[in-house]
Order: sequence, then structure tokens, then C-alpha cells
Amino acid sequence: MRTASRPSLSPGPRTARRPARGEEGAAAVEAAIVLPLILLLLFGIIDFGRALQQQALLTSAVREGARTGALNGTAAAVQTKVQSIAGMDVTVVSSICTSGSLISADASVTATQPFTALTPVFALMQYYGSTTTLTSLRATGVMACTG
Repeated sequence: MRTASRPSLSPGPRTARRPARGEEGAAAVEAAIVLPLILLLLFGIIDFGRALQQQALLTSAVREGARTGALNGTAAAVQTKVQSIAGMDVTVVSSICTSGSLISADASVTATQPFTALTPVFALMQYYGSTTTLTSLRATGVMACTG
């Protein structure tokens, strides 16, 4: 009985491929072109993510402040509530409900908070002509007076 012989699975002797003349620095040049774009994207993700997180926190804080103001709280209690959630650097402006407020009246709280970027993305945006700046965040919360 004859058995078929299989070809060997080893690839044989390996030979090192030498790059053609002039290709030695191609990877370094490609990295030098692509790296700034990747860093700009990464820095943008970091700063815009931080800004979005702080904006969500500020929105939650003014919502709680408006709830406190709607339940006949004082302006000092509203400010303390907002600053306890969002931080002490928040500027709070509020109009609160009183015991004589109508049911159709609203308690309103507006807060602004400074935002400082960690990376130079916003400076680059302004350098290249962008007129928008993200130096302060603002949120407003409104809640109906409960009487």
C-alpha cells in the first residue's frame, strides 16, 4: 500500500527582506504627519468630555436649586444647594417662591461656572479663527411653585 507523501509545512529558509533604498525613514515621516492629528483628536475628546460632564453636573445642581426654591426655600438655601452640588465657584441668580406665590408662578435658578481647559484645543480653535469660546458654562432650572 502506497501512502501519499505530504509536502512539508515549514516555509523553508527565511530570508530577511531589506527595504529598498530610500524607505528607511518613511515610517518616521508618516508618524510625524499623523501624530499631531491624533493628539488633537485625543485632546478634543478629553476637554469636550470634561465640559459635557461639568455641564450635566451644573444642570443637575440648578434643577435641585429650583426644587428648593419652589418649596418655599430661601435664596441662601438655594445658593447653598447649588454650590454643594456643583462647587463653590458657581455664581447663582435665583427667583424663588414665597408663601404668597400663585400656583402659576415659577421658581427660577440660573448658574454660571467657569471652565478651564486642560489641553490647548480651545487655544488652537481661536488661533484658527473660531469665535466660540468655552470659558464658562451656564444652566437654568425652572420649577412650578407648589404654594
